[in-house]
Amino acid sequence: MPLSKPWTSYEPGNDRALPGNLGVYEIGDEAGDVIYIGYAGGRSLFGLREMIPARFAESELNPALRGRARLYRYEVNQMYMTRWVDLLTRYRDEHGRTPEGNEASAEPLPRLGRFNRSGR
Repeated sequence: MPLSKPWTSYEPGNDRALPGNLGVYEIGDEAGDVIYIGYAGGRSLFGLREMIPARFAESELNPALRGRARLYRYEVNQMYMTRWVDLLTRYRDEHGRTPEGNEASAEPLPRLGRFNRSGR
């Protein structure tokens, strides 16, 4: 199941409204298209509160996100790696590739399985 939360427009300075929990998130462009799927794992000091704002920072190195990232949505999830792989797999199966922000990133992509739409 994809993330079910509605998109939220990123506003600098509202970072405290984000939870400091582990989880997964999607970054979207102005049209609401997913351009990056990420996670806040055990190595992030402040979880989603740290990772989401970093994608909107002027210092963001990913060219697919820099200047295009406008929206975000997230899901608090203790099994963030499993959920991250699930979201990437579903996106790839629907679009034929992973999000362009993930492809342009220096971060390694996980090995993606085959998603079975019938649920079996």
